[in-house]
Amino acid sequence: MLRLSKQQRISEYAGLYDLVVAKDHILRKIKDNIDFSFVNPMLKEGYCEHFGRPAKEPEMMFKQEFLKKLYDLSDEALIQNVRVNMAYKYFLGLNPEDEPVCSSLMTKFRKTRITEDILEEMLAETVRQAIDKGLIKSRMIIVDATHSKTSAKHQTPTQILRHLTKNLRKEVYCTQFELSSKFPDKPLETADLSEEILYSQKLINAIRQAVEENGSPKAKKALSKIDNLLKSDKIKEIQSLVDEDARIGHKIEDMSFFGYKTHIAMAEERIITGLEVTTREAFDGAHLEKIVEQSRESGVVVEEVCGDTAYPTKDNLRFAKQNNIKVIAKLNPTLSNTINREESNFFFNKDANAYQCPAGHLSIKSTETAENARAIETP
Repeated sequence: MLRLSKQQRISEYAGLYDLVVAKDHILRKIKDNIDFSFVNPMLKEGYCEHFGRPAKEPEMMFKQEFLKKLYDLSDEALIQNVRVNMAYKYFLGLNPEDEPVCSSLMTKFRKTRITEDILEEMLAETVRQAIDKGLIKSRMIIVDATHSKTSAKHQTPTQILRHLTKNLRKEVYCTQFELSSKFPDKPLETADLSEEILYSQKLINAIRQAVEENGSPKAKKALSKIDNLLKSDKIKEIQSLVDEDARIGHKIEDMSFFGYKTHIAMAEERIITGLEVTTREAFDGAHLEKIVEQSRESGVVVEEVCGDTAYPTKDNLRFAKQNNIKVIAKLNPTLSNTINREESNFFFNKDANAYQCPAGHLSIKSTETAENARAIETP
């Protein structure tokens, strides 16, 4: 249940903030200049209006997420700091003697309250406030992409299926041992994905009826998870059982990362005006139009876009010309001279200096076409 009316509790220790939080502290400046009250009505629909225990105020939870990003802290580290850091408590609107929330509540808040649409609305509102206060005056935005690692372990689809079928067999052994006689022979450790898919299908077909009728909740859940994965398009692309959307990407040729990529548009005043989160293998230049449009919808006047060699593609230059935007970026000969590979979703990874396939793997070598070779050889 969400209470939109704040219930202020007067503390006899409130005067401590005037003594220990400096007037020029960054958190005091943010608190005095940015109005975060838009968060509560924006997230109102995600809470029950009349039933349940009173929820922690969304505005305060959002401010905690802000602190987490500002100081690059884990949930646990942030809560430990809130417990002893008076500047943090002042920014969050807590009294000096108040205890912080449990760190697990932050995870729940992110997963159940913050959707992609809500995040875009919050960003737009923050940018509008910055424009109203004269904090954004420039007409140029800087675009780039950053890499975010996930804590999940990278796995192949074969390893994931093998793990799921192992868990299903284990649960059946414990609760319906008589079904173990119906298990098909396991494939060898060297089996490829097609063999593992075939085995998984045989396994669930052999025990499906018995598990669905009399199996334990864990067995039913395990069987359903395997069945859904086999029927989905993710079966050949999934790279983590814990984080199904995470992917492998490359910052440089011999270094890969597992996680996501955040495409950012930023004003010269260092205020983010547009962003989009994608899987790590995504091409930077393909998301220029969206983050520019986000910036414009928030009220930013965009006359110039500054970026690296990933952004001056033919489509982006065409978009910029149609919208009277000047693109300030060095041309990459490989990008500007290459044939159109949009149909196959292959693109040139400028960081790794190699072509990248939809699964995130880099090419191991490149060769000149016969036409280009003749052109090179001709004096």
